[in-house]
Amino acid sequence: MKNVFDPLLHWGRYGEIINEMGTKLIGFAPHIAPKAYINVIYAPLKDAGIVELENRLERGLPVQYKKFLTCSNGLMIFSGSMRVFGLVPLSRTADIHIYNYPSNVIVPNESARIKGIIDSDFVVGYYAEDGSYAVIDGNGGVFRILPQSNDIDREKWASFNDWLSSEILRLDKSYTENNAAHFN
Repeated sequence: MKNVFDPLLHWGRYGEIINEMGTKLIGFAPHIAPKAYINVIYAPLKDAGIVELENRLERGLPVQYKKFLTCSNGLMIFSGSMRVFGLVPLSRTADIHIYNYPSNVIVPNESARIKGIIDSDFVVGYYAEDGSYAVIDGNGGVFRILPQSNDIDREKWASFNDWLSSEILRLDKSYTENNAAHFN
């Protein structure tokens, strides 16, 4: 799973830090904001965090997503273009800063459940470009859905890993092409 993150790491040549929460901030981007980073890889969840998440959701997690959480408790990549949700624990050790905790996976799977998805579906990500969500279906495949239209996007992937690796590559290429002037 960790090699899925490799395309994010080359941005480290513009600066990289690990904060007090263990979050890896990659690609310092002061042209966006004084403390902005292009890619954020949140620290992995420990077993207790995974148990807390499953207990709060009152369900098991999709296998590949659960494995992902042991490598990273979520992502915010390419200046927020795409987010992979993670756990915001009930007992927090730091303030709710964007670099301390990921976007909360509980919200789209509980309190703000997307209309048009079924009980076995599990929302794992968000795209800023169009407001669509990435959803793992009951068979482990991933699809995109636009909540306002309830239409499943034509994009589908065989697995969480296929989705994540292909989208990181696609967004890396797009971000590089559209933002090259800021990093020369």
